[in-house]
Amino acid sequence: MQLTPYTRDVLQQYRTLINARRKAQELPPVTTDKLIESVLEYLTCQYSVYLCSCFIIQGGSGKPPEE
Repeated sequence: MQLTPYTRDVLQQYRTLINARRKAQELPPVTTDKLIESVLEYLTCQYSVYLCSCFIIQGGSGKPPEE
């Protein structure tokens, strides 16, 4: 996956913040891959999302999709 420098910077900022809080709770740090996975899981639980100039109504049951 190709990420722009801006996207990498934003992910790094969130990962740094999350890992600082996880460290305070004595939890292991998250990787960028895990962070992206978590963001995507969150998006799938939403009733609607706005991505790439498209408004998408998903139904958002509040539960992650079945694997």
